[in-house]
Formats: sequence, structure tokens, C-alpha cells
Amino acid sequence: MKTKTKVSYVVLKYDDQTDGIYMNSSSRITPGFGLPEYEYHNPNDSLADIADDLAQRLNFPYFKIKASHVFLPFLTVYNENETKVYHYVAVVFESTRDEFSSCCDESWHRVKLDQRTQKWSLPFGNGLIETNDYQFKNYAVTDYAANPKLNPEVTFSNVLHYIEQETLDFPILGLLSGDQFTMRQVLHYQDLLGIETLKAGNNITFEHQYSQSIQTIQDDRMTTSYRIKKEYLQK
Repeated sequence: MKTKTKVSYVVLKYDDQTDGIYMNSSSRITPGFGLPEYEYHNPNDSLADIADDLAQRLNFPYFKIKASHVFLPFLTVYNENETKVYHYVAVVFESTRDEFSSCCDESWHRVKLDQRTQKWSLPFGNGLIETNDYQFKNYAVTDYAANPKLNPEVTFSNVLHYIEQETLDFPILGLLSGDQFTMRQVLHYQDLLGIETLKAGNNITFEHQYSQSIQTIQDDRMTTSYRIKKEYLQK
């Protein structure tokens, strides 16, 4: 049986002009809310190879993406027209804080979870073509949701649940600021997304909570900065 590899992805970015977190959607694959995807043709198909390929594809002039800021948490295997398909889902953290760049069939939507109703709200924010605002339920409230048909709403919910779970081990949202971030930035990004995780009250408790996964950056700034240890970016 022939095989092929597909990659769908969610790019998250923080925009400091509007103080919001945005994700990119695509109308090319499905009408309404959809995620951009492409077919991966490289014979080297390790997770590191796929992450590197996706980072290179996304590095438009205004993007700043490293392969270490690409994570591939999900793989679905299915048959399609006598071909076995390996379909990966990636989440990408983009750290250019004041520029939006996208393909012609993509747009950016602001992301917020209403904790009371457990609904995702994704109003249109930026893009070459204005698209609808989207709202749908959070399919992954307490655990990952089964998604054999790769419903993009379920995929998105699972991706955000993955981020919430990873935040328990290391401050993954800090990557929205690049390789260097502060405690306040991480907690602010959590609040903007509506994600409720463990919250450190000060730098001492933040450093204790993430003692295995972060290191302090020594510089002359008044605010303490951190970076994520390399081994956590190679998971």
C-alpha cells in the first residue's frame, strides 16, 4: 500500500498592539473554520525533520520561527483511496509581536476561551481576505477528545489542551516572546487564552515550579528573564 504524510498546523502569535493572542485559519481545505495543511514529501520523516520543514515553510519575511518552537503532539493514521496517510498536527509559536503575515487563503483570529461556557471565541483579526468570526465548544475540557475524522474544531481544542498540559511541566507559552521571556509574560498569555493552570505568585515560586525546565538569564535588566532548557524543546 502506498503511503503519504500530511501536516496540519496551528500557529499562535501574540500581538502587542492589540494585546491579544491569535491563531491562523485556512479556508482552502474546508469551508468555514479550517486549519492550514500540506503534504510532506521529504523521505526523511522523523519528527525533527517535519518540524524543520514546517518552520522553513512558515518563515515568511516577517516571521521568526525556529524548528525548536514547533511541536507535533498528534498523529492520526487512516486509509484514503488505497493510500495509508500519516497525518500530523503541529502547534507553532511565532514570536514577531507586531506583524501579521499569511498566505492568501489564511486569516488570523483572536483566541479566547470562555471558562464559564467552555466555548472558544475566535473573531477575525487580520488577513488578506476577511472571514467570519468563529465560535465553537471546547471539545477537550478535561481530556483529549477522540478525533478520527480530523474535525478542525476538535483538533484546535486538543491543541490548546496540549498546551495547557505542557504548561504544567514547562512554560511553553513563553515561546510567544521568542527564546527569552519573563514570568509576567507567561502568566499574561495564559490569561489571554483563558487557560487556567498553576499560577506562580512571584519569581521565586515561578522558578520553584519550573525548576527542572527553565534557567535564569543573567542580564542588566530590572526584570528577571528566563529561557526553556533545550531538552524540553526537543520533546
